[in-house]
Amino acid sequence: MKIVIIGAGVSGLAAGIYARRQGFDCEIYEQHSIAGGECTYWKRQGYTIDNCVHWMTGTNPSSELYGVWEEVGVLGNDKEVIQNESFLHVECPEGQMDLWEDEERLRQDMLAISPEDKDAIEEFVLAIRLYKDFELPAKKPMEQMSLLEIFRMLRRFRKLGKVHGKYALMPMPTLADKFKHPLLKKAILAYMPDFYNASSFFYVLGTFDSGNGALPKGGSAAISDNMLKTYLDLGGKIFYRKKASRFNIEKKRAVSVSFEDGTTVGADYFVAACDASVTFHKLLPESHLDKYFRTHFSLRKLYPTYSSFNVYIGVDGDTSFLTDTTWLECEPYFTLGKQQDSFLLKSYATEPGFSPEGKNLLQVLIKQYEPDFEQWRDLYLNHRESYREEKRHIAESVVKRLEEHYPQLKGKLTVVETVSPYSFHRFCGAYMGAYMSFILTPYARKKSHHGKVRKVKNIFLGGQWLQPPGGLPNAVVTGKFAIQRICKKAGIKFV
Repeated sequence: MKIVIIGAGVSGLAAGIYARRQGFDCEIYEQHSIAGGECTYWKRQGYTIDNCVHWMTGTNPSSELYGVWEEVGVLGNDKEVIQNESFLHVECPEGQMDLWEDEERLRQDMLAISPEDKDAIEEFVLAIRLYKDFELPAKKPMEQMSLLEIFRMLRRFRKLGKVHGKYALMPMPTLADKFKHPLLKKAILAYMPDFYNASSFFYVLGTFDSGNGALPKGGSAAISDNMLKTYLDLGGKIFYRKKASRFNIEKKRAVSVSFEDGTTVGADYFVAACDASVTFHKLLPESHLDKYFRTHFSLRKLYPTYSSFNVYIGVDGDTSFLTDTTWLECEPYFTLGKQQDSFLLKSYATEPGFSPEGKNLLQVLIKQYEPDFEQWRDLYLNHRESYREEKRHIAESVVKRLEEHYPQLKGKLTVVETVSPYSFHRFCGAYMGAYMSFILTPYARKKSHHGKVRKVKNIFLGGQWLQPPGGLPNAVVTGKFAIQRICKKAGIKFV
């Protein structure tokens, strides 16, 4: 039997690997010239631009997700993992602090900064400890679990119980308001967009604290290249510059998929591992759009998305004084006419191969939301020179503020690359330019999609959009789940 997969991102590659391991003939069709999807990298001026991963869930060997990363070739076999002591370093006029991997070290630092916040600090650190045991189920999709497996999963998370229910309904600003000291308030709000729920933040900190959130050496390149190699070594086939245009459906079965170059490919089963908006707004008629995605695409307040404007900067000289990731409050600047006063700064000093000898690469991330994406789209489509000028203006503003804050960098910075939210859409088909899935707000319960297509028996779904908030872990497990669902449908035991 033959499986055709649309999209060679992390989910598509995972589906291809598991399909080959089950003995299916498998072909992946990718619109781009390279595999990886949004887990991507490229070269500029001798630098490697990593436009995806800063850390990855599933790096603790005791987690279920580690086994999946191992099976797809990303972890294991002495592959090095980078585990930073600090998840985030915060710098603002009120002072500096770190969100340490060690929750006791974090507790002591927070108490030293603000003894009067003792009760809020103790509650905060307790939540991190509880969330350390909360991990993404990765062995099989929920509907294939036995009652005993579901019971064991629920028992594992029983301690979290009421705490999770409380923080899932709490906006991030409400969490920050529990603290009196302005430095602690800013540290809480530095990393996540304000309209995330607080449970998402604790999940991130708990994951990092448990050693389950680190970075494979080599970043996005290591992830996508190793997965591609695993797939090809298993005998899988991949075809590039093949942009799908539609699924051809007869009697509730897809018989083939057509491409923009005029070719058509048939198969017994199909996996749509491309962006969900591409699947439901382009490849399938509207009648196949189910309640889950209709709701998520239409109720924007309940299910918003976000992206970022990224500036990559080469440094000629030493950057050892910088931590891995810093939130920096700075003099105001503007993006698309909107005032900003901060950004995230990522240093790639742990990846010397990303830069020419004697240099280092920095990445600045500025949060962008759906209205920003629409402005970037309008500029690109209708005012191309204004689009380029706005990118230049933002990059220059960022460089100026870096030089103001770190005088030792003055005259040593060179803009290497800029990436707007619309770039994610152009190259990856990303809905609203979002590199993550729908935001987990306090206003809507978290739901996961069942991975099947309404009114079609043999198209299955993969990708981060099936399980908010998306990202690499959800992408890889839904690729695996798609093949498990196909095996169930075909009456084949998944091994």
